[in-house]
Amino acid sequence: MADVSSLGYLMPLLAFLLVFIVSYALLAKTKLLSVSNFWHIFLSLVIAIIFVVSPTATQFVMISTPWVAIFIVALFLILMMLTFIKGNLDDTVKSPAVAIIVVLVVLIIFVISAVNVFGPLITSYLPGGSEAGLTTQQAAAKHFFLNPAVIGAIILLIIAAVASWVLTKS
Repeated sequence: MADVSSLGYLMPLLAFLLVFIVSYALLAKTKLLSVSNFWHIFLSLVIAIIFVVSPTATQFVMISTPWVAIFIVALFLILMMLTFIKGNLDDTVKSPAVAIIVVLVVLIIFVISAVNVFGPLITSYLPGGSEAGLTTQQAAAKHFFLNPAVIGAIILLIIAAVASWVLTKS
């Protein structure tokens, strides 16, 4: 049996396949591009290639995939136990509470994975983070744009734009 560490060359290939299959399935199921399967496959290949070319994106996929797989297995076992207790799986699976819990847990997994992978890259841009290599103008601009008042104003402008669009879309 091969040592797991000797299979490190397979990780980018597995990440490529996982991202390609998931993106193709989402595009095909949602019919986001209501053209042909060629465009679904082409866009899925482009997304998968971008993920493989970026080492941090590959690392993100490699960190989050095992946790999602463990969650799916645990969810399956819990639903199996509920089926033995209640006798009917359809009511449990179709419950909105179960869907909300599943989405929240997967989002938490993705956020924790993103913090682990991208956290060291982002800290230098946050207030109080390392400012090595920045000029005084760049540091001042960083502090201005990351000021809570400026971020709040940007969020209010976005909310106003969305509200205006929704109200006038008739």
